[in-house]
Amino acid sequence: MDRESPQDQTVQEELQALGGLPLTHDKLFRAVFQWLELAKAFLRLVLAAPILAKLDLDRLTVEPKDFLSVVFKETRADMIYRVPILGCEESLCVYVLLEHKSFNDFFTIFQADQYAGQISQKEYQKAEDEKRLSVDFRLSPVLVIIFHHGERPFTGPIEVAELYEDYGVLAEYLPRRRAILFDLSTLSEIPDDPEVPELYAVLRIMQVIFSTDLGTKIREVLERLKPYSAVPKYRRLIRFLWFYFVSNAKRRSRQELMAVTDAVKKTIGEKTMPTYLEYLMAEGEARGRAIGEARGEARGKVLTFLQTRFRKVPWDVEQAVRSMVDLTALESLATYAETCQSLEEFAEVLK
Repeated sequence: MDRESPQDQTVQEELQALGGLPLTHDKLFRAVFQWLELAKAFLRLVLAAPILAKLDLDRLTVEPKDFLSVVFKETRADMIYRVPILGCEESLCVYVLLEHKSFNDFFTIFQADQYAGQISQKEYQKAEDEKRLSVDFRLSPVLVIIFHHGERPFTGPIEVAELYEDYGVLAEYLPRRRAILFDLSTLSEIPDDPEVPELYAVLRIMQVIFSTDLGTKIREVLERLKPYSAVPKYRRLIRFLWFYFVSNAKRRSRQELMAVTDAVKKTIGEKTMPTYLEYLMAEGEARGRAIGEARGEARGKVLTFLQTRFRKVPWDVEQAVRSMVDLTALESLATYAETCQSLEEFAEVLK
């Protein structure tokens, strides 16, 4: 087994803090969007110019994990930035809440609105504790950004009012919080910030992670990062992207996995890589064997029950059972084979 380099250990420690491997979509998002330069570049990309003109991005901070109340400790927002207002005292700011989705969740805006309310509640409580509450006190605005990347575009509502029934007369009295939708699946090109090349790399990989030719596309991203490969933060990013690729490699061939791994080795100039690829492959093979054995056992149960109860099983029924791969359905059929009244009844259910 290859010995891990200090850089590998750093990445492994970061991954462990996120909950360990595999590196899921949410984990990658939480890992890289806490990097300040990437966060600032992303906001410059997404927010409108009049908003950016008010914000002091140089003083942007990522809110700590315990920012939200204990009530939401299991379902906190994916990322919260605090951005002071240009030319104003530190207490005046805008919060930016990023809610990440890799699937089309209809109630995303409702979830994000709850988080935004918790931010305002926390700020109110702090002002009360510091005896700053007065008729002039105002809460800081909370901007919600829904960050979506998936196999299909996001079609859920982006304004809270859309979730309410207004009966044709209540529209002006409904909650109006509206989110900014950033949908990677609808972008034909990823904007490139030459000063922050990591933003393009992350957005591009998240955009194409579901594509069939991901191996080719990730190698294109590696080529873009190669000029920066001696810089520690980019070497770290390349490792994160590699872990992300391998962790989502369910539909990838061994040849594609190894080709991307070789490209990563060449990009960062190392002959060895962490052994997670081998671990993942071994785990996948073991899981495949276990599932295969379970399927075989379930098929055997179905046919044994039928043969015991009805003696001869028709050839077409036997072949249909042997060709089934859905383990849950096979287990249900095994139970039904014990209770059905006739082979005809079983065959009808089998269809």
